[in-house]
Amino acid sequence: MSQDTTTYLRIRREDGVAVVNFLTPYLQTEDVIQRVAVELSRLVEEEGFTKVLLSFSGVRFLSSSMLAQMVKLQKKLTKVKGRVRISALPPAMKDVMHISQLDRMLEVFDDEAEALVAF
Repeated sequence: MSQDTTTYLRIRREDGVAVVNFLTPYLQTEDVIQRVAVELSRLVEEEGFTKVLLSFSGVRFLSSSMLAQMVKLQKKLTKVKGRVRISALPPAMKDVMHISQLDRMLEVFDDEAEALVAF
């Protein structure tokens, strides 16, 4: 299991899955979200991952722009027959995912271990 750390992400490789943890508790400014989006795209486009787990453990808030980036990541992964899983969302964001029906497109799990087993 190897691990990389970027400005906003800690990426760990576990059984062919890129497990992404966010290093900032607030994913809300456009600058931060754009940098995160670039780092997430690199996982698929440059490193060839087809399985990505986004773990939001420790994240207190994420904006709708971050939700949009999650959808974009899912679309990239779908093109390469991959998938993204989400874990440890703050309760309010879980509600937003359900109300907006994004939980139909993005699989949401309570914790990282549960999401990893589902791959």
